[in-house]
Amino acid sequence: MRNELGHFTLGEHATFRNGLNFSKDSRGKGCLLIGVPDFQSRFSPDYESLSQINPKGIAKADDYLKKDDIVFVRSNGNKALVGRSLYIDKDVEALFSGFCIRARLTSTEINKLFFAYFTRSTNFKSQIASSSGTNINNLSQEILSRVRLPAFKKKDQEKIAAVLSVIDAKIDCNNRINAELEAMAKTLYDYWFVQFDFPDANGKPYKSSGGKMVYNATLKREIPAGWKNSTIGETFRSHLGGTPSRDIDEYWSPGEVNWLSSGENPSTFVVAPDEKISTLGLQNSPAKLLPRGTVILSIVRHLRVSILGIEAATNQSVVGIVETAKLKHCFIYPYLVREIPRLMALRTGAQQPHINKGVLDESPLLIPADGPLNTYTSTAEPLFLQIQKNLQQNVELAQLRDWLLPLLMNGQVTVA
Repeated sequence: MRNELGHFTLGEHATFRNGLNFSKDSRGKGCLLIGVPDFQSRFSPDYESLSQINPKGIAKADDYLKKDDIVFVRSNGNKALVGRSLYIDKDVEALFSGFCIRARLTSTEINKLFFAYFTRSTNFKSQIASSSGTNINNLSQEILSRVRLPAFKKKDQEKIAAVLSVIDAKIDCNNRINAELEAMAKTLYDYWFVQFDFPDANGKPYKSSGGKMVYNATLKREIPAGWKNSTIGETFRSHLGGTPSRDIDEYWSPGEVNWLSSGENPSTFVVAPDEKISTLGLQNSPAKLLPRGTVILSIVRHLRVSILGIEAATNQSVVGIVETAKLKHCFIYPYLVREIPRLMALRTGAQQPHINKGVLDESPLLIPADGPLNTYTSTAEPLFLQIQKNLQQNVELAQLRDWLLPLLMNGQVTVA
């Protein structure tokens, strides 16, 4: 399937439009808004997590997105983000911010899903690599209009898109399964350790069946008899990460140790590192190598909880809580997820709202009796294990897709 038709020039087959700038007065409800933080590594938007805006008096009809549109990061101080794309895969009332730019195909010669995948290829990225400014990096309508797509026959475009979309469909299926598994684990945790209706000796809900409750003055509430109060710092080893000096090459090469540059991982488990540092870099920085099963919390901006599925060190915006023989990650993770609203309210700092490690260490913790705790762990741990396996499979599927993408786009691999 070598390309015998030359190239399509995008400007001859699409129109472009920059996004809108909204003032604080436009904050409110009414219309979804896509901004730079919504891109990450997604193929399509996570519509449920999008912020909303009141578009009254600002947006015109042509400013709204339509199914099959492509939205790009147009302008950002981080050049690595410029050119990232999102495929609008359904009809939804949504706008896009002034730091974004939209491409809308007008030609029937180009398959829309094929175009969406092309925008994630190294071919596309190399063509827009010249987008730069003095203080901020930019992707303009002119640069997009000059982009050239390989002019495969329409049926071949459809075949390429079909192969890649099958892989993405499996990734999406795994994500939906994981969402259900995590919801099951959360329900189990809440039922046992918040409502205290874990099975008693007769298999009946403990509190609802009249199980003995005692008042705990520290927690200021009744808890099951035999349970005790503690804190994160008293119960677990917790570690604040660190960053090796970027000025010393030997701290970063050879890359021997997994290292996370942020705790803002969108998944339950971390199964791949952001970067790698050298053993020397680990030894000459505050970073600590944390074992699998460690629960990590980002303590800057939006606090987020994840579990290490790999051994890794982290930077100074992350605290790691090392699980114990009895209190495993399947107990610590849902506990911390419930604590996020309280911890968010304790953040300080105007530019970078954050909490200190000491605030986390002082967090109150209820320690269950061994019987209910062991039964819970044997029930919940397999759920978390399956979540981790699905995420690891997603990493492998994404690697396969990203390996196939340039080969399919340049005709080195053909689809029968």
